[in-house]
Parts: sequence; structure tokens; C-alpha cells
Amino acid sequence: MYAVIDVETTGLNPAMHDRVCEIAVVHVDERGRVTDHWSSLVNPERDLGPQRIHAIRAADVRHAPTFRQLAGEITERLRHRLVVAHNLAFDARFVTAEYARLGATVPIHHADGLCTMRLAPRFLPLASRSLADCCLAAAIPQQQAHSALDDALAAARLLAYYLASAGQPAPWEDAIRLARKQVWPELAPTAAATAMTRGAAAARQVHFLARLVDRLPRVPEPPQADAYLALLDQALLDRYLSAAETDALVETANALRLTRREVVGLHRQYLRALATEAVDDGIVTTEELGDLHEVASLLDLASGEVDGAIAEALSAGPGAPAVAPVPQRFTLSAGDLVVFTGQMDEAREVWEARAFGAGYQVGRSVTKKTALLVAADPDSLSGKARQARKYRIPVVHPAAFLKLVNRT
Repeated sequence: MYAVIDVETTGLNPAMHDRVCEIAVVHVDERGRVTDHWSSLVNPERDLGPQRIHAIRAADVRHAPTFRQLAGEITERLRHRLVVAHNLAFDARFVTAEYARLGATVPIHHADGLCTMRLAPRFLPLASRSLADCCLAAAIPQQQAHSALDDALAAARLLAYYLASAGQPAPWEDAIRLARKQVWPELAPTAAATAMTRGAAAARQVHFLARLVDRLPRVPEPPQADAYLALLDQALLDRYLSAAETDALVETANALRLTRREVVGLHRQYLRALATEAVDDGIVTTEELGDLHEVASLLDLASGEVDGAIAEALSAGPGAPAVAPVPQRFTLSAGDLVVFTGQMDEAREVWEARAFGAGYQVGRSVTKKTALLVAADPDSLSGKARQARKYRIPVVHPAAFLKLVNRT
């Protein structure tokens, strides 16, 4: 009968290349009862835009299906049902734009469906236009705002409220009959496309070491150590391991056929080398100690290993060579090219001014000459981030960039 939809998007205008990053479809029968619901994160294949609003991280959608992969499933869930949404004009514009990218035309238009926002003055004359206020006026509990499924369920309950108020038959019977006759494109569901809901990424976030295959060790000191340690040092530049970085570490370890035991050994060597560097002047500052504990945690090493690494370094004495070589720490030099991507907590101009003030150049696109990409979300799916990873250019959070600026 009804298909209530909601989308979360990377911005406000599909004509400006904004995309759907989450979609939900809720089925409602003629009496307003929810009979089925479905939702999925969508990989928008670009930067996620206002993450502070929809709270979707790039790590959440890295492995999510694209709209193309979900289009067949979505089509079957909308076919021959009257489409409903709160602010249908917005949702319809984005959904039709996504289908248009596939070369398909779908019968979704704000004039043909039901908009619970436009109907509000008729059934909730004292409410404002927002979904939250309409739900409050109708005594409908709303869960997580700006979650596609929760918003679609809230709109479905609003529809039920309107149906109860309007009585039977519904005043939009003509629209229901038209929806049943509309022709939809034949897009078969993609067998490999599995819907991914919020929280799925968190469920994947076991430590990346657990994703390594346990093989029999080959040699006590793997010759591939330098290649893995170089990547590890770049990944730990901002003391944050993004999903993209942990994926790269796992892929590199597997490509080098490093065992899990060997990788843990390399992590211990890395920590001991940092400890040697920290005690070189004979004093371990509070900041240095905190940094060692932070690295140990990121590498899934027990905090006690920090004490052991420091004790070993102190016993060796100042100036002693590192237990294991650590690639030279990344630094920025005057004239280096820095690029920014994503919506940060301050205006882009403010961040660019900081870069200029520190003597760096600021670029608009990532090239092989770029020294660093500063991303609001280090797992960003933006074109700049993809280029940076292709060229093995470090991608760091703005907070890490500030540390680099202060260190130069």
C-alpha cells in the first residue's frame, strides 16, 4: 500500500554532486500498520559532507554497497506502492537523481506521493514543519533524528496518525490507484549487495591483528620488516588508525606473508624504538609517556610493555642505538604543499591561514607533489583522499596537522 522513505545525504543538492549515504523504506498497510522495514548505509563514492548532522563516518560506509548495487532491492520495495516521506520533495529529488545516474527513470515525484510535512497543517495545525515537532504534536516518540530508518519509522507513525484522523477510505485513494499502475524499470536485485546498517562498521572493529592469518614463522627477523614499519609509521602519524589505514596494514602484512606473531613482534620493536628515542635525553616527560601508552594501545600491546620498553631503553643508556630501526618521523618543511578536504570544525580559510602562517603552500587538488592531506574524516572517500592513498601521501586529522605545525 504505502512505502515510507527517508534518505540521509552528503549535502542539499544532487545537481551539485551530493549523493545518498543512507536510505530506509518502511512498508505500511491501509490501516497505518508497519508491516516491514529495511535500511542500508550507501557508499556515496565521495566525501560525506555534514557529518555532524547525519553522524555517518567514512569508516561506516567504506564497505557499504553503492546505490547501483542496491537499486534492484530498492525498486522492489517501492514498486506499485504510494511513496510517502516527510518533505517528499527533498527525498524524491535525491532518489530520482540516483536512479538517473544509472540511466533509469522512476515514477517518484512529490506531486504524486504523500508528504507528511505538507499534510501537517491539515492534521496538526499547531505543529511546525519539522518531523520532530510534528511527532511531538501527535504524541509520537522519535528515536535518533537524522537516522534514515528512525526518521522513516517516525514518518510512518505520522501517516498512521493521519489515516486514523481522516478515516476510511483515505482521501488520497486516487494517488494509491495511480501508484499501482506506475511502470518501474526492471532492475534485478544484486546478489552480492548486502544491506549494511548503522553499527555494522563498529562490529567489524576488532583489532586489525585479529584479521591476520596465523602462519608458521619463517625466520626470526623477517626481511620485510622495513616495508611494514614504514607503513606503520605513516599510519601512526596522527596517533589514530583509520579504517583505511588498518585495511592497508592488513593487506601489506598479508602481501609480505608476515605471520601474526611476526607483526606483533614488529609492533614491540616499534614501541621499544620510540622508548629509546624518548629516553635519549635521560628523561621521559609526561607527554612522552602518554604518547608511548597511546601507541601501545593502538598496536594492541599491554600497558606493561611500555614500562618494559622504557626500562630496557634506560638500561642501555643515553645515545644507545634503537633496538629496532624506526623510519624517520614524518615532518613538514617550509614550502611543502598541504591540501585540505571535508567540512572541518572551523572554516576552510582558517585552516589554510594556519598552513600559510607555518610557511607551507596550500593546494586545491592532490598531486604527486602534495606532502600532506588534512581530512576532517581520515577515512574520507573524497576524490582527494583517494588520490592521496594512491600516491601514499599521509592523510591526517586536523588535530594531527596542528601538532605538526607546532612541531616545526
